[in-house]
Amino acid sequence: MSTSAESAQSWLSDKKPTAPEVQLVLNKLETRIQEWSGADDTIQGSIEAALILQSYIDRGAEGPLAASQAEANLDSSQLIPHADPIELEEAIKQQTFAALKAQLGKTL
Repeated sequence: MSTSAESAQSWLSDKKPTAPEVQLVLNKLETRIQEWSGADDTIQGSIEAALILQSYIDRGAEGPLAASQAEANLDSSQLIPHADPIELEEAIKQQTFAALKAQLGKTL
């Protein structure tokens, strides 16, 4: 099977595949390229097709997916903003840990 940038572009415009379908084909092309041991000019069409498909996926990521990712913010503020956590004595830590182990039925 001959793969080229033209065939990739044609597939995208004619079939209008979903992003997962494009990713699947891209993965197969990448595997073919990585395992290729023949002449470089023979695999060049697959490389160009992979570039077209990757570009298609990248452009698609600028749509609704990127918007939902932009809304996901990491809150790195302190859990107790107006106070410092209390320091427990070592004996209390050991006692609490032993109680937790007994509750979970684990012996560590």
